[in-house]
Amino acid sequence: MAFVDLFTPLIAIFVSGLATFYLGKRWQFWFDIKLTGCYRLMYWSLVAIAIYSLIIARLANNFAVPHLVLFFNCLASVVICASLLILLADAIYLASKKRFKPKLWFKICYVVAVISLCFYGYSMAVNPTIVHYHVNIDKSANVDHLRFVHLSDIHLSELTSPKRIEQMVEEVNQQQADFIVITGDTLDRRLAPFTQRGFAKQFQQLKSKYGTFVIFGNHEYYHSKHADNHEQDIIDAFEQANMKVLKDDVIYLDDVGITLIGRDDLSSYRYHAKRASLADLMMFSDSNTPIILLDHQPSNLDKAANLGVDLMLSGHTHGGQIFPINLVVDIMYKNPYGLYQDTTHHFTSIVSSGFGFGSPPIRLMTQGEIGVIDVTFNTKP
Repeated sequence: MAFVDLFTPLIAIFVSGLATFYLGKRWQFWFDIKLTGCYRLMYWSLVAIAIYSLIIARLANNFAVPHLVLFFNCLASVVICASLLILLADAIYLASKKRFKPKLWFKICYVVAVISLCFYGYSMAVNPTIVHYHVNIDKSANVDHLRFVHLSDIHLSELTSPKRIEQMVEEVNQQQADFIVITGDTLDRRLAPFTQRGFAKQFQQLKSKYGTFVIFGNHEYYHSKHADNHEQDIIDAFEQANMKVLKDDVIYLDDVGITLIGRDDLSSYRYHAKRASLADLMMFSDSNTPIILLDHQPSNLDKAANLGVDLMLSGHTHGGQIFPINLVVDIMYKNPYGLYQDTTHHFTSIVSSGFGFGSPPIRLMTQGEIGVIDVTFNTKP
């Protein structure tokens, strides 16, 4: 664990260093920047600060400095858009056999394109869409149909707007859900914004026939060793907000005749929490009933299918959030986003792109969402 915790930031620092050199050079080329002496030092210092902005934002987040977090996250958004467009310009430059030269019109178009892409990405991040899914489970229940509203990766922090959460609650309540399920990363890092900025009262307004169920994601654990932010503090706060917390719990819901399993997060071992195996949890489940699994990270889908899970709901991936990270996520997970079905085992996985977003506040190639899942069952004989 210590090696992984050290290795990841070192890789981020190294990659950012390479990006600083490459982008600094390319911006010099495309904008015909020629500097000497202290002006050259200033230029490279500004480029380095811009490229390392995401790392700086994470450090500021650790020390709870929200204004710095906001500034550097926004700067990171601009850098991401500027970098993608520089790569596009370089690709055109090479494809044209270097006949595509820096011109005034290019500089103007480049700046306009960066600003436009930033606004587009921000709009995709803060304007979630409602995504509908229809799933049939080949088992009988005490009802013919259930509607689940699926939320994930809300990432509540000091920077989250109460108005945005108010709109989320309104849109969720309009769906007339039987169940509301939240599959982890409700918090970004700290519990304090949830309890102190009125979010807990807003979550109390969520309405469904059978209640709201929530599981932990990796972000719930990030500050779980800090005072007033322990696991039990988070559980107590969620339950006071009328949410039932499932941590390796198996619940048979007699009214509707289904089994609901909520797993602890895969990362919990790093924080000295022992996650139960899915096989052990399935021992307490009635395989004759429809089994719905909530698991933050969409890992080991084949194991869930083989053990008899009918529907698995997850989040964590953000759908990749930013190109080309979505390509990496596609390689990492069998189902990185959306609907996946294993017809041999009558198994379905649905992965949400998340309501919120990880820093920076931008989505490219993905959009935030609220999932509405209509599940039908075989007619009870």
